Amino acid sequence: MLAILVALLVLSAPLAETEIGICHLENEKDFRIAHQMGFKWHRGGVAWASIQIKMWGYDCYWKDADEMVNNSIKYGVKMIWPLAFTPWWCSSKPNASYDDNDYYTYPPKDMNAWYDFVKTIATRYKGKITAWEIWNEEDTNYFWKGSVEQFVELMKYAYIALKEVDENNTVIMGGLALANPGEGEYNPHFLEEFLAMGGGKYVDVYAFHVYNNFSEKYDYMKKTLEKFNENKPLWITEFGASTCGNCHTQLQQALTLISYIEQFKKAGIEKAMIYEFKDTPGNDEWESHLGIFTSNYFPKIAAIFIFFCLLSRNSA
Repeated sequence: MLAILVALLVLSAPLAETEIGICHLENEKDFRIAHQMGFKWHRGGVAWASIQIKMWGYDCYWKDADEMVNNSIKYGVKMIWPLAFTPWWCSSKPNASYDDNDYYTYPPKDMNAWYDFVKTIATRYKGKITAWEIWNEEDTNYFWKGSVEQFVELMKYAYIALKEVDENNTVIMGGLALANPGEGEYNPHFLEEFLAMGGGKYVDVYAFHVYNNFSEKYDYMKKTLEKFNENKPLWITEFGASTCGNCHTQLQQALTLISYIEQFKKAGIEKAMIYEFKDTPGNDEWESHLGIFTSNYFPKIAAIFIFFCLLSRNSA
């Protein structure tokens, strides 16, 4: 009876105009289950800092990235690949070393090195990845310890490199947090400053993240983009609800995700990525229980809801 009620509920949530994807598939099993559920998109990748390591006899270490891309192709789950996070050797943090815990959040001290990396990875995966997201929550200094002007430059070099490799590459501005991250500083005017500096000419798609207050964030994005005559698509590259001890129950998580999806569809959001696939074991922190599966792959109620949503959409 519960399964029937679940099916009736989720089948009432039209998805024809919003593609729903999933974040953070780590291995072949993850990709296989995502494919079986009906996901067509995955947001995830390997950081620049973890590829171009210049350590242990490697210049670039491609094994993990190659495996992810190969699994993407094998299971037909297309990638939105975040290009982010500076290697220690290129970090503008003073006296940066590999042992520092935040060197990757600083802008590259050599933008030509960034350009070269972006062009290299885009060439390596040409035709396999066509959607590239530049950084992540750059409106917080938890992830970006540079200026807005430096971020415009970062976008410019990435945009040029990606378009030189394939003019059909989609360049996504890193998903904005649009909220205080709880640790570090938040710049609520980041997008306006970025656009005022001409950053919009290096963007094909704008993105933001939703863990609360969708309507407020959407209205802000729309009004700000309209102010600068930007009418490009809006994607949500993270949205979710946690089942940690003081957060949502599994049913509340499922209903929250479905409610968001309905709102996204009505707002005309093209793509939205659930954060994330499975929980992280070992603690009861908010960020460790955002998965629609438990850490040992047991489906939460949300996974069942989403399965029927995707089934409805893919059979339409």
